[in-house]
This record gives sequence, C-alpha cells and structure tokens, in this order.
Amino acid sequence: MDDMDEGFLKLTNHKDHPTNKAYKVFFFYDKEKAHYFETSLKERNIHFERGEEESNRGLVYLFGVRKTDNQIVQKLNYEALGKFRSPIISSYWGRVSIYAICLLIIIFAIISYMQNQ
Repeated sequence: MDDMDEGFLKLTNHKDHPTNKAYKVFFFYDKEKAHYFETSLKERNIHFERGEEESNRGLVYLFGVRKTDNQIVQKLNYEALGKFRSPIISSYWGRVSIYAICLLIIIFAIISYMQNQ
C-alpha cells in the first residue's frame, strides 16, 4: 500500500492513478465517508471504479474516477470530508470561551483606539 502513503503531512485524499493517467484515485480510511462519497457518485451517474486495500492504517477504500469529471468529483469529495468533520474545539464551553476572549480583545482594541484619538 505504498502508493497511498500520504507522507508526513496528509493534505489531500487523492492522487493520480499509478497506471492510468486518465484517472484520479480518491481514498478514504473511514467506511462512512467512503459510502457517502460512493452514493454521491452514483446519484450523479459518474463512472468510477471501486476497490479496497489493506494498509498500515487499516482498510482503505479506493475510488478511481476519470479526470474529465474532476471538477464535480472534487466538490463531492469535499462534501464527504466536510459532512463527517469534527469541530476543532468540540466542547461547547470551549467555543464560548474563545468567542468571549475574541470579543474582549476587539472591545479592548476599540477602547484603545478611541482613547488615542
């Protein structure tokens, strides 16, 4: 599964097909994301090839899609990734705290600006 090794920084979940340059391979390590992506492709009648491989991170779900469909497939890919994305700060009170701190900084900046006029 060396072909799917994203390296140190995993920036994308797609690569050019290793043997057919007319295709791009999208890969998912999460079954739910892969299923959502596959369903989206089927709903839009986009031709794709599907496969699964075992990697050092577990099972990888692979989708080979023609590069001519790349623009719409990229959008579907981002939708699949975004649908299951967890927030950076998952705690409600953590988010409220960050908003409160930002609000205080803005208020402080406005007060400072007004005093220096």
